[in-house]
Amino acid sequence: MTDMTTGAELRAPTARGRAPGGDRLSVLLRIDLDGRHVTLVVTGPLTGTSQKALAPLAVRARALFPESDLTVDLHEAPEAEPTAVDLLRWSLDEVQPVTGPVRITASVPSRHQQPVGFPAGGTP
Repeated sequence: MTDMTTGAELRAPTARGRAPGGDRLSVLLRIDLDGRHVTLVVTGPLTGTSQKALAPLAVRARALFPESDLTVDLHEAPEAEPTAVDLLRWSLDEVQPVTGPVRITASVPSRHQQPVGFPAGGTP
């Protein structure tokens, strides 16, 4: 993914000691033509370690598109650990003053059992 303001490539940090590319978090930034809907599509495995990269990416996406609806989509992730989904939800709660509400969509329930698809930190 490329930062449109600086042209720098955005890469999520990876855990050391893992196979190159095997467990690396991959995120696609999907933007509607009108810029009203921005989605971070996770296409790599979401683990307790890899989830740490998503909150900073949400902050960057919000900075680029401040008036958009922001979603983190986990449907295309080949693996999403329930604990990692919980950690992601909590980390997005921490940056919510900067990002505003962020919707998380996934086919895997979190251990916290908050219905997935609601904004982090609350209900619709």
